[in-house]
Amino acid sequence: MLDNFIFSLSVALPIFLIMLSGFILKTKNIIKKDFITAANFIVFYIALPLKLFNNVSRSSVVDNFNFELISFAIMGTIISVALIYIYSKFVVEEKNKLGAFIHGTFRGNFVYVGFSLLENVTGAVGPLASLVVAFVVPIYNVLAVLVLILTNSNNKAKNQFKDALKNIIKNPFIIAIGLGIIASLINFKMTPLMQNTANYFDVLATPLALLTIGATFRVDKLFIDIKPAAASAIFKLIINPLLAVMAALLLDFSNSEIFLIYILFGVPTSISSAIITAAMGGDENLAASIVMLTTLGSVFSLTLFVFVFKLIKII
Repeated sequence: MLDNFIFSLSVALPIFLIMLSGFILKTKNIIKKDFITAANFIVFYIALPLKLFNNVSRSSVVDNFNFELISFAIMGTIISVALIYIYSKFVVEEKNKLGAFIHGTFRGNFVYVGFSLLENVTGAVGPLASLVVAFVVPIYNVLAVLVLILTNSNNKAKNQFKDALKNIIKNPFIIAIGLGIIASLINFKMTPLMQNTANYFDVLATPLALLTIGATFRVDKLFIDIKPAAASAIFKLIINPLLAVMAALLLDFSNSEIFLIYILFGVPTSISSAIITAAMGGDENLAASIVMLTTLGSVFSLTLFVFVFKLIKII
């Protein structure tokens, strides 16, 4: 029992400690706004796309494509939005906060935090997780736009639907995975020089991403709209992943697939949730509060779920 608990801490706590390092360095003014902007650019446009390309291109897409798991991820995300909408009727009193609540509760930080947890437990992200990203990220974006349009009386939000669809196509993660699939199918191999360079960026992606998350953490946003934010955190970190894992067990997914499903549905809210919500006229204060509270709460929820998974031999 104690060994399982120590293992859980050793897996989940380093993620938080890197984010905490980013927060401390920012408060000490060692990390400045320019660094955060540059680091986010490197992570989003270079390091993580190369990581995704590496994972997909160096594996057999045909052998690793899992239709059942990807279908579960897509349908599970859509169903979770419906469940969150029902849940919101009991916990969100102001209608103008509904879009921010739903968006913040379903959109997880799968690539940044999820990949970190996968690497800590399994030693690598793996091609399947990367392929899931190719389908889940577009679903996240489409659902986000629909939710924010349908819950926003401001017609200006509707004008951003086409722009959002264009951004899906131009998303560097989607492009990298698409190129990785092509490279895998034609058996393309990078030269050692190119591969070693890509590997350096691959290694850089995860810690730099976590560092920037910590650096953008704002304590003053934590307690704004604390009641709906807390309700969102409970659903995002406990209820949603628990329902997803139970469904995965009933559908007889393998242990590695169940763990991947947990990560997909149980990671904290992505900071892009707050950015998109604000851009589309949603309640940006609640959106920011949900990001902060789920990020903080995930320290405990990730440790708890990993402990239970270790206990019942899923990992």
